[in-house]
Amino acid sequence: MTSISMDEIKANYIASMGSELGSCFYELYYKVTELHIFWQQYRQLFGTDSETVELLNRTASLFFKVVQDQLWDSVLLGISRLTDPPKTGKNKNLTLRSLPGLIPEESLRTEVEALCEKAVAEAEFARQHRNKRIAHQDHEYLLNREASTLAGISRQRIEAILKACSAVMNHIDGRYRDTTVMYHKFVDGSGARLLAHKLRVFEKLKSESKKP
Repeated sequence: MTSISMDEIKANYIASMGSELGSCFYELYYKVTELHIFWQQYRQLFGTDSETVELLNRTASLFFKVVQDQLWDSVLLGISRLTDPPKTGKNKNLTLRSLPGLIPEESLRTEVEALCEKAVAEAEFARQHRNKRIAHQDHEYLLNREASTLAGISRQRIEAILKACSAVMNHIDGRYRDTTVMYHKFVDGSGARLLAHKLRVFEKLKSESKKP
């Protein structure tokens, strides 16, 4: 199997989409991929089955609680960044919403704008958590959480926004390169699933060593 380096992927995007759109698209491709990897690691540890969660609690409950919280908030933060406006004050942001302005073809630009609007709407709950408690310590929320409730979050809502973000990317990728990237199918050979497997093996060996 031939592997392609990140530099080659970037060069392919630039060749297909032009310098500005291709460069920006590549950076967002990397960020969307990274976000899916974070979510995949979360799901493999905490969202697959109760047996794995019980294993983690037996092994190092405090440590894995910290990992769970940090992965969760990292995903919400990543979603917020991807769906932020293309400009904050005088500073430019590179987000999904930056892409329509780089597309010369009017019909494609309009289609991508609509997909971006859908992603932004789906991500509103994540942005609220980012603004109130992750990136900032909102005074009212911290002192009176009952009166300053945040939007409900769930694994289903996160997966819906990840799907919406992927739709933006794949619509452009499909038009320029006739390609669809399976962001949610990232092949992981050294992540959370392997860790859980090794913990099970260790626990089994430890139990057997105590047998008379």
